[in-house]
Amino acid sequence: MSINISGSDAKIKSTFVSIFIGPDHPLLKLANLLPWVIMINQVVEDLKATTKKGHWWRGRPIMVRIHLAIYLLQKLYDLKDRQAEYFVRDNAAFQLFCGRNVVDTWHIPDHTKIEEFRSRLSPETQRFLANTLAQKAAELGFADPSIVDVDSTVQEANVAYPSDASLMTKLSAMATKVLAYLKGHTRGIIPESMTVDLKAIRSKAREYWFMPKNKSQDLKRAVFMELHQLVKQQLRPIVDLCNGLDQSRITRMPWQIRKSFDQLTSLGWRYLLDVAHFIREESIKQGKVLSFHAQDVACIIKGKAHKMYEFGRVIQLGRISGNFLFALECQDLKMMDKTVFPQFIEEHAKIFGGKKIASIATDKGYYSKKNIKTAQKSGIKEVGIQQPGNSKAKLSNSQAALQEVLKDRRAGIEPLIGHVKQGGQLGRSRMKSDTATKAAAYGSVLGFNLRQMIRHQAGKMKKKAA
Repeated sequence: MSINISGSDAKIKSTFVSIFIGPDHPLLKLANLLPWVIMINQVVEDLKATTKKGHWWRGRPIMVRIHLAIYLLQKLYDLKDRQAEYFVRDNAAFQLFCGRNVVDTWHIPDHTKIEEFRSRLSPETQRFLANTLAQKAAELGFADPSIVDVDSTVQEANVAYPSDASLMTKLSAMATKVLAYLKGHTRGIIPESMTVDLKAIRSKAREYWFMPKNKSQDLKRAVFMELHQLVKQQLRPIVDLCNGLDQSRITRMPWQIRKSFDQLTSLGWRYLLDVAHFIREESIKQGKVLSFHAQDVACIIKGKAHKMYEFGRVIQLGRISGNFLFALECQDLKMMDKTVFPQFIEEHAKIFGGKKIASIATDKGYYSKKNIKTAQKSGIKEVGIQQPGNSKAKLSNSQAALQEVLKDRRAGIEPLIGHVKQGGQLGRSRMKSDTATKAAAYGSVLGFNLRQMIRHQAGKMKKKAA
């Protein structure tokens, strides 16, 4: 084998490079399949409703086709805003997908404009886009909506594990920051003697955290109560002071101080009262504060061996034959399986134009006689709602055989949910706000359906079936 080392000491110069993107490129084929008119019409309604101060767009027109295509690429490849800008700038196929040679005055948006467009899309619009792709897949023959499997999963919020010792320490740090700002920017209001002994609070918290496991529960509880009393003693005058400030001083605060101030005044004392309830009753108060920056967070127990407690929201997903997913609207953080089953039938009819479900399968969490009757009244011939082990209902041999087949088929949705989590933010969100976290879950389903569309149009799914 010969070796050629030419160009190893040469400098790279800028030049023009011609790249041919063939008609079989996956992104070109995908762009020609997508229902752009339907998606853009939905997106425009959000853009009209979310402009600054409630006014319609002013200044240079926003190129919806470009921005929507970039948003789809972000979900397809799980790109951040800066990454999306760089990739579109450097990738010719990305540029064609985003409408180059199609859109008048085509240009590459700055990453700040990409973020602005994405943040103006409501969660419901992003869910609509995900479900629209499932509908389009059925129209193209890639999927069969008459066969449905159902399951739920947990999207974890972008919060640390909400242990009370950590949250009380974090609350004390916020009070320290707000107090330091007020002392430096007000005169004659804050006594110099008013301080937060953050060092003592952290010391007591470390004493609780690193207490040996062989210590008695009574001793651990006593140390925890001391920490709670210390935090209450230190923060009570700070909270009273903040509640008494006039609005003019509050509005002049920098955004980062204002954020801590709002969390301290709206949630701080309520959280300490929730902890006091836990100490007295030895049970968690319903609606207890689990995070100061994220409010839509619930403690969810799914019975997983490696994750006993998960903190976030439940997302309900349906799979149609062909491995495309559609999502229910997340109306409640916990979205109990038994109660949402009828919504799947209604949502399916809405998405797929009233096409009947011939076969549906769920796990044991959805089991109830009411749900079985609801499915039968809807004309579903094969109802595979798994029975719990303690159910007294008896099945015939043929029914038991059918249930076993549907049980095995439903298990196929589990790896699909794993793929959605791997390629998006359905597993754990990167977003800080509750609305953005919810939207990121729907966006992950959208990205998965886009990837499935590419696989089908490339013939990979058909070859596998053959």
